Amino acid sequence: MMKSRNVLKSLLALGALGLVSLARPATADAHGLPPVITGGLTTHQVDCGTLCTQGVLTGGLAGQLDFVMGTMTPTDDPNVFLYVGTNTITTATGTLAGTDHGIWNIATGEFVDYTTFSTETGAYAGKHGGFTITGVFDPVAGQGHSNYVAVLFPN
Repeated sequence: MMKSRNVLKSLLALGALGLVSLARPATADAHGLPPVITGGLTTHQVDCGTLCTQGVLTGGLAGQLDFVMGTMTPTDDPNVFLYVGTNTITTATGTLAGTDHGIWNIATGEFVDYTTFSTETGAYAGKHGGFTITGVFDPVAGQGHSNYVAVLFPN
């Protein structure tokens, strides 16, 4: 039980560190690195056969996020679960979608997840990258709020 809490705390700390260390303006730096895109996300649960959420993205990827959970696996802590699903981000200029991997404490609602993009359309065509979310999702209320960091590399 203690091991899972330590893992969750470590993952949450890494997620927070990632947000702090990667949060720089959405412009390419002098080393040719791609811009880091940041913003917020508010979500609510929607009906589906597993767990699905829909939310509003603000910031550099302003638009909508749709999440569909595929699997949820218990850990040795009865409150902490690993999950895999699909995230789809739809903006006015294109779509990004991919497999999402996360860890979620259902007692506190805290979660960290990472999506690797495998589908990119519109303005995102020809790019690849990832999307990290840290936040809280209350399974009883069916609502959440979080922050994200995304990085899109040219192919």
